[in-house]
Amino acid sequence: MSSGRSRLCPCLVAGLQRLSFPFLFGGAGSAAAGAYTPANSGWLMPLVVVAVGLLTYALERLLPYAPAWNNGTGTRSDAGHLAATAVFAHLGESLAWSAAVAIAGTLPFSQGVWPRDWPLPAQIVLALAVGDFLPYLYHRASHETQGFLWRVHAIHHAPERLYTLNFARFHPLNAALTAGLTLLPLAALGAGPFVLFVAGVLHNVHGVLSHANVDFRLGPLNAVFSMAELHRWHHARDPRLANGNYSATLTVWDWLFRTRRNPGRGVARDGVGLWHGSALPPRLLQQWIYPFAQLRLRRAQHRRPPRRWRCCQPA
Repeated sequence: MSSGRSRLCPCLVAGLQRLSFPFLFGGAGSAAAGAYTPANSGWLMPLVVVAVGLLTYALERLLPYAPAWNNGTGTRSDAGHLAATAVFAHLGESLAWSAAVAIAGTLPFSQGVWPRDWPLPAQIVLALAVGDFLPYLYHRASHETQGFLWRVHAIHHAPERLYTLNFARFHPLNAALTAGLTLLPLAALGAGPFVLFVAGVLHNVHGVLSHANVDFRLGPLNAVFSMAELHRWHHARDPRLANGNYSATLTVWDWLFRTRRNPGRGVARDGVGLWHGSALPPRLLQQWIYPFAQLRLRRAQHRRPPRRWRCCQPA
């Protein structure tokens, strides 16, 4: 089946490639900032993220990066997987959000730390950068230690195509840890609820867009945002390519720690998914249990046999 791109004039294709990300990302931030109240934060964030997801789904049909990724198998499974995971992930994120709002600006050592006199857009950009520091370290450790943290994170890398429905395919523990590591340090530094909320919306919207099967062309903005052109390589089957681009939204920490990767445009040909030689159970519940089951198995393998007295040993 031909992609929607063949039915569009080249100038429109070029415009969509370059302007879709600024429009969706900036529009989501503007909508979140304009509509936010403490009373509606619980439903406004999911509403904005779902709206962006629907628009992105349409763009995947008009402007796919890899047309085959739109026709792959497992869409129903991915939708069910996402729905089930989202319930538990939302609980963890909600707890982190509630705790962050409760302590925002109230800790004695946070007074005067956060630059509340800065313009709000500058505070939001700062929140995106600072809030990604601990998740960057956690994300990098998940890949490079290849132990328990990787088994928790591997569920996110299992799909063999990237598209809208698998952007939030995480183990609940992974989602809760990332939310806590993002929000709680910002709140402890004194960032206010409004800044936390808008930065949270932008973080989630960026997650949708960076996993989308849309042929975005960001040009110079690729130096700033860890968007799809970079993030697809993070899902490559070759760990030499996948171990990089750990930043969630802004590329600050990838630049600083020299983990930014941009080999080119061949990731669809080389394939995405779990690393060669790695595997994951096929069913959702098995995938959730898998990290802990493997942990118990490794402990059992390393447990020493009970010591026997010489008199009790068989001759």
